[in-house]
Amino acid sequence: MMKSLMLIMLLLAALSGCASRHYVEQKTDSLVFSLQLPEATRVQFSSSTDNFVLHDTVKNRSGIWQLTVPLGSELKYFYIVDGSVYLPGCRFKETDDFGAENCLYQP
Repeated sequence: MMKSLMLIMLLLAALSGCASRHYVEQKTDSLVFSLQLPEATRVQFSSSTDNFVLHDTVKNRSGIWQLTVPLGSELKYFYIVDGSVYLPGCRFKETDDFGAENCLYQP
C-alpha cells in the first residue's frame, strides 16, 4: 500500500512539471544554490542578501544552473527562468509584502 502511494505521488509530481531539482550546499564561507533545469535558456537568482538584485547563474555540463553567495544568516530568494518568476520546491517558504512567495533559507 505504501509503495503504491509513493509511486502515485512520484507520477503526479512528474506530470505536474516538477522535474527540476533544487538544492543549497553550505560551504565554509558561502552557499551554492543549484537548480537542475537543463531545458532553460537563462536562469537568474535573486535574494534578500543584496535587496533582490538579479544575478545570472552559470549552467554546467549536467544542465545544473549554479550561483554562489556569501554565507550569512537567513535569506529569502527566488529564480527568474526564461523571464518568468520560478519558485522551486523548497523546504521553507514565506509570503512577501506583494502576496507572492519566496523560498526561505535557514542555516
